[in-house]
Amino acid sequence: MNKTQQKQPEKVLRKAHYKSAFLRPTGVVARCGKSVYISPDFHKKLSRIVFLLGEGEITLTDYLHSLLKHHFEEFGDEIKIIYADKQKPIL
Repeated sequence: MNKTQQKQPEKVLRKAHYKSAFLRPTGVVARCGKSVYISPDFHKKLSRIVFLLGEGEITLTDYLHSLLKHHFEEFGDEIKIIYADKQKPIL
């Protein structure tokens, strides 16, 4: 089996993982949250991802909720360490 053949199953798994992690409804209702402003460029990219990849089953709110949830799960320990470093007394 060559390298290209070995990478195909890995890509399929990564694609399936991405879809299950980010392209599914979350149940979060936008009007119950807070407004957040993002650049027009990011809004355009995010809207296209949601429209094309979400296949009408998710909202922009669902996608952003999933992205942020993943970010906090992935980097939670680092965020806590940086926060703790900021709380050290000056003297």
